[in-house]
Amino acid sequence: MSDETRDTLGGGLILDGPTRAALAAYMLSWADDELVLGHRDSEWTGFAPQIEEDVAFSSIAQDELGHATLLYGLAGGLTGDDPDRLALRRAAPEYRHVALVERPNGDWAHTIARHYLYDLADAIRIDALRDSLYGPLAAAARKMAREEHYHLLHDATWWERLRDGTPESAGRLATAARDILPLAVDLFGEIADEDRLVAAGILPCPSAALLEEWRLGLPGALVGQPQEQGPRQSPQDPPRRLEQDRLEQDRDGALLPSPPASTLWSALARDLPGLVAVAPTPREGRTVGADFQALHAEMTSVSASGLGETW
Repeated sequence: MSDETRDTLGGGLILDGPTRAALAAYMLSWADDELVLGHRDSEWTGFAPQIEEDVAFSSIAQDELGHATLLYGLAGGLTGDDPDRLALRRAAPEYRHVALVERPNGDWAHTIARHYLYDLADAIRIDALRDSLYGPLAAAARKMAREEHYHLLHDATWWERLRDGTPESAGRLATAARDILPLAVDLFGEIADEDRLVAAGILPCPSAALLEEWRLGLPGALVGQPQEQGPRQSPQDPPRRLEQDRLEQDRDGALLPSPPASTLWSALARDLPGLVAVAPTPREGRTVGADFQALHAEMTSVSASGLGETW
C-alpha cells in the first residue's frame, strides 16, 4: 500500500500513511470499547432483576456487538486486516478499550451507572462524527445513533428510578457513580496522531473538546431534580415501615439513619468537578488488567479452538 492513497469511499480524501494508520487506530479502539461492553452486557442474560431486563440487556448487547462488527470492518478496510482477527484473534495486550468497560458488572446499580456514563459519552462522540469528512465514518455514526438513542433512554429511565427510589438504591447508585466517573474520563483518551485526523476533518473536533462537553452535561444528566418523597409502594408489595428503609447497620451494630437521597446527590453535584478532573489516559498508554485477561480467554475461546469459525 502506498504512503498516500485516495480513499474513494471516504469522499475522495487523500489519506497518507500516518493519517490512515491513525484513523484505523481510532476506529479500532472504539470497536474494542463496544465489543468488551457488549460481552459484559450479555452476562446479565438470565440474571437481570426483571425478565424484561433480560430481554432488554440481551438486545443492547447485540447492538454493541453489531457496532463493533461495523467498526472492525472499517478498520480492516484501511489496513487490509481480517475483521475477525481484529475482533477475536488478537492477544489481550493488543486491545485498546478503556478500563471502564472491562470491569466486572458488579450489582445492578453499578451496571446502570457504567452504561449511562458510557452512553452519555458515546452520544457526544457519535453526534460529532456525523459531520466527519470521511464518508464511511459519518455513515457509521448515523447508523449507530439510531440504536444508541434508545440505549440512552433505557439508561436514563433506570438511573432516575434508582436515584429517586429507596435510600438503598440511591446510595448504591451514588457509590457506583463515584467509583466509575474517573474511569469514564478515559473514553476521551487520544490516539496517536489524532491531530492529523482533526486537521483533515475526519474528526470534526479534538477529543479534549468532546470531554469538556461531556463534563458540562453531567450535573443535569446525573443529579437532575431528585424527588423528595419516600419510595412508592405498589399494592403487590408487602407492607413495610418506610422509615426502616432509612436505616443501616454500622460496624458496631447500632442502627443509624442513612443520608437522605437529596443529601447524597447534593454531595455528588458538589464533588463532580473533582471526580472528572483527571486527565484521560491515551489509548496506547494503558495496561490491560486482570479482569480483561479472564474475559479475553472466555470471549475468544471458540476462535482459539481452530474450528474455522467466522464472527
